[in-house]
Amino acid sequence: MLKTTPEQNKALVLEAFDTLFNKRDYATAERFWSPDYIQHSAHIAPGREGLFNLIKSIPPTFSSRTEPSRQRVDANCSGKALRAGPGIGERTE
Repeated sequence: MLKTTPEQNKALVLEAFDTLFNKRDYATAERFWSPDYIQHSAHIAPGREGLFNLIKSIPPTFSSRTEPSRQRVDANCSGKALRAGPGIGERTE
């Protein structure tokens, strides 16, 4: 089994969320979300497609960036909570 550090896990999670939520690069995001992804929110349709379709349904003008509000990384588990909304972490590029 491949060994990763908590720092590597955090970087991977941040990259995945930035790719999907901020860049909205769905083709690349497929590398991070399994086709068998289980969505635990009752307000989002099941699976990876349900999550991707949710993001597609949100106008890009709603939020230019998501911002991590909390992150937990264990040896085998990584979880993340996000805040999104107008003015959160606006891009300065």
